Amino acid sequence: MNFLDLFNAVARVARPAHHDFVSIDTMDLRFVDSCFDSLDMIMIGMFMAMIYDIPDEIAKEMNPTTMQEMYDQIQQHKRRDPESLEWALEQIQ
Repeated sequence: MNFLDLFNAVARVARPAHHDFVSIDTMDLRFVDSCFDSLDMIMIGMFMAMIYDIPDEIAKEMNPTTMQEMYDQIQQHKRRDPESLEWALEQIQ
């Protein structure tokens, strides 16, 4: 499982079903240039913090603008790694 696969799976859960969804396929894409709005990004950030066990006070301060920034911030603050994609999705259900 790579980070892009995990992000896209989490984003599908976070983004309302009635909105278009376009997977992110590069670490350099700016989120403002994606299909995700600010509420989507808040939800995705909360879910990723749950999956990686990042404390709330730290997660609230994270404000990445690209996938690479999100990945770097998660790597810096995580307290665990997801066991699998299925396990990660179970954490946010």
